[in-house]
Amino acid sequence: MLLAADNQVVEINRQGSVTDSIAKQGHSGIYEAWRLPDGGVAYAHKGGLAVFDREKRPVVTHPARQGTKGTEANSCAVLDGGARFALMDSGVGQIRVVDRSGKVLSETQLPDLAEDSLHSRYRTIRVVPGEKAFWVAQYGRRTLLKVAEGSGEVLQTVLLDPMLKPTAAGHTAFGVTPLPDGKLWVATSTGKQLLMLNGKGAMERSWSAQELGLTCRYLLGTQQLESGHLLVACGDYHLKSVEEGADLLAEIDSEGRVVWRLTRAQLVDQIEGVVDSKSGLEEMRITNVHVYDSEKGDDVLKAVR
Repeated sequence: MLLAADNQVVEINRQGSVTDSIAKQGHSGIYEAWRLPDGGVAYAHKGGLAVFDREKRPVVTHPARQGTKGTEANSCAVLDGGARFALMDSGVGQIRVVDRSGKVLSETQLPDLAEDSLHSRYRTIRVVPGEKAFWVAQYGRRTLLKVAEGSGEVLQTVLLDPMLKPTAAGHTAFGVTPLPDGKLWVATSTGKQLLMLNGKGAMERSWSAQELGLTCRYLLGTQQLESGHLLVACGDYHLKSVEEGADLLAEIDSEGRVVWRLTRAQLVDQIEGVVDSKSGLEEMRITNVHVYDSEKGDDVLKAVR
C-alpha cells in the first residue's frame, strides 16, 4: 500500500510495516500518490506533479500555476499505465494532461470558483471508466462534477447536501472513487460520512465514522478492493488529542464492518510525521492510499480487480 502523507510518500505492507518511502523532496500537501507499473511513483503536491522512476530519480516535474489567490494543486490521475498524467490545479481551476517529457497535451478548464478560498475549491480528480472524462469534487460546495476532457463540458452534477447527515463539523467533498458499473464511492472529509451513489447520483447506502466504529478526524481517499471491500484513508490533521486520530486506514466490508485497520500506534515510530504548531502533536496525515500487488507490476493501477 502506498500512502500519501503530506510531506512524504510511504509504502507499507498488510502488517503495517514500512517497506519503502520517498521523503525529503521539499514538497508539502502530498494528497495522493500512485505506484506505477515500472516501479516508479507519481504524486500530486501543493506545488504540482512529481514523477519518479523505480530508483527514485525525478522523471517529470510539472508545476502548478499561480492563481489570483495563490498556488495549490490537489490531485492527479495516472493515464495509459504511466505514459500520461492528469493534474488537478485548483489554484487556476484546471486539469492538465502531460506526458513523461512534461509536455502539456490537453487543458480542461473547470467552472470558476475564484470567489471561494484557495483551499476550498477542488479536491479530487478521477478518470471516468470508459469515457474521456473526469470526476472532480468541489470541496467546499459539496458537489461532484463529471467533466469532459478538453472541452470542460459539465456532463453531470451531483449535489451531496440532500444526502448528508447533519454534523457540527460541516461536510466537505473529498474522496471520489468511480466504479466500472457507473457507481461512485464518495467521502466527505470533515463530515466523516461515506456514500455509495448509483450512476444517476442517488444514494444507495451511507455510513458515518461513528457507525463504522472508527476513531478518526476525517474520511478521505478511498479505493475499492478486489474483494469488493472499501479501503478508506483517515487523516489525522489538526489533532486536539492523540486518541481522536487513532485510526489511519480502515478496510470496510459490504455490511459496514471494519475488517482491518492501521493505527497511529503502528506507524508513529516508523515515519517522521508533521508536528502541528498549535497542538505540538505529531500527525501522520494519511490522505490517500493506493493498494497494489507488489509482485504484479503491470497490474498495479487496476483499482478494481
